[in-house]
Amino acid sequence: MGKRRRAIKPGTRRAAAQAPSVRRGVLLLVAGMMTLLAVAGAGWWMMRSAENALPAAPARPPSIIGGVTGCRGIPRFVARLGYADRLGISTSERTHKGLVIFDGRVPVSADPAQRDIHQEPSWDDAGTLGPFVIDRDGHIYTAAVPRTAVSDNPPGSLNVVYRIDSETAVLQPFVTLPGAVGSSENPFGILGMAYDCDTHALYVSTVAGSTRQAEQGRIVRIDLASREISDEVIGVDAIGLAVFQGRAGKRLYIGLARSADVGSVALDAAGHATGEFRVDLALDERLAQFAEPRVRRISFDQTNMTLFVVPFAFNLRAVSEQQQVTLRYGYDAERDSWVPFPASIPASGRVNLRG
Repeated sequence: MGKRRRAIKPGTRRAAAQAPSVRRGVLLLVAGMMTLLAVAGAGWWMMRSAENALPAAPARPPSIIGGVTGCRGIPRFVARLGYADRLGISTSERTHKGLVIFDGRVPVSADPAQRDIHQEPSWDDAGTLGPFVIDRDGHIYTAAVPRTAVSDNPPGSLNVVYRIDSETAVLQPFVTLPGAVGSSENPFGILGMAYDCDTHALYVSTVAGSTRQAEQGRIVRIDLASREISDEVIGVDAIGLAVFQGRAGKRLYIGLARSADVGSVALDAAGHATGEFRVDLALDERLAQFAEPRVRRISFDQTNMTLFVVPFAFNLRAVSEQQQVTLRYGYDAERDSWVPFPASIPASGRVNLRG
């Protein structure tokens, strides 16, 4: 299958990533994360009405600085279901297991009946879900993530990428990642996803095989046209993922699962990882009020980066949505680096995600 591998050398990371306090184990770390994902609305997306009225935008020239998801298409099935001009998507509803769509014009704090929540029969087949992305054809890709127990999801599902077909609205397995599966010490698999319009590729992070002592997670690149896993970045446990085209080239940005760092690795024209991992942002000083902060999602809006950060309680007890902090950074093209905005954005409800 022409599989490529590139190791991220542990020595390239800052010492904080190896500190004893963050070596307490992927199980507790990610378990706390997944509870927060469920409560804080990690999986939420909405197309504004003006965007819905237009066809999917073509991929922008790779030389233009900015995010790379502007081509995302509207799932074709939403018109049939009556959500074409009011689409919201969530994998974190307390009242529904799996994925749902709803009236995105209604505040998420409103009564569920007012939000007109809808779920197709297959959308809960994989149990509780976590990250999801949408490609240029309107297909939705997602993954199973347990919230309270492995029994939340079918056996063997945690390293499976699922796809909801844009035409049929049916959820089915799309690709199964190779390697380790969940265990009693670490029951988690896929935690992060990112889509690149330019190469029609999906980047997926998994922590399957990691233990409290060993970091065995990896990020894989999936060619969506062929379903081939054409690249692997080995040796990092990651949660948040996003791709950005900078002045010096395209990079895959990574929110680490074992520290409060955001790093990145360069991508070539075909979207394969190249070069060494670097740390772009160390967030400890900005998040001193949090114990064990982690970046659970990364989003790019033109030349701005938004980080969605949560603390960890190291248990499965649900926490309030207000414990999420959103940080914003502006891109300094001259230095190919990120500059923090003066203050963080106060925690609020869901945030519209745009290309």
